[in-house]
Amino acid sequence: MGDRDYDTILVPTDGSDGALAAAEHAIGLAERYDATIHVLAVVDVDDVALTTPTDTDLGDLKSTLRTQAQADIDEIVSLAGAEGRETEEATVPDTEEAILVGVPHRAIVDYVEDEGIDLVVMGTHGRQGLQRVLLGSVAERVVRTSPAPVMTIRPTDGAE
Repeated sequence: MGDRDYDTILVPTDGSDGALAAAEHAIGLAERYDATIHVLAVVDVDDVALTTPTDTDLGDLKSTLRTQAQADIDEIVSLAGAEGRETEEATVPDTEEAILVGVPHRAIVDYVEDEGIDLVVMGTHGRQGLQRVLLGSVAERVVRTSPAPVMTIRPTDGAE
């Protein structure tokens, strides 16, 4: 079996240490293959609907969740830029950013299909809490349903 080229690599993020560990692997692969990194955050509407008090202003909540999702994306995009500048010869990977609203594993797989992603690199464990996406179960579902290969990365020691 020959070496496979990856032109597009997707890194789903929830801002967790697991997602950052996956991003570090994806950045290395993007540099090796001169690939574009797509950084995706998914706002899980089902989780929000089940855990949000009925008197909450949904517009404010949506804005807050999008702001946090963008901060999670920005952290990885910044890491990609820093990783790319470690040596003069390193190429800063191109990055694309997206925030989707929906069921996380479905949104990730839909994004893979819509964007023609060649490889998904994601953490095995994400943030836990009432309004955080638990990437562990999401990763399992993505592995089972993604048309592209999925590389799962465990958080480093102490990150979980």
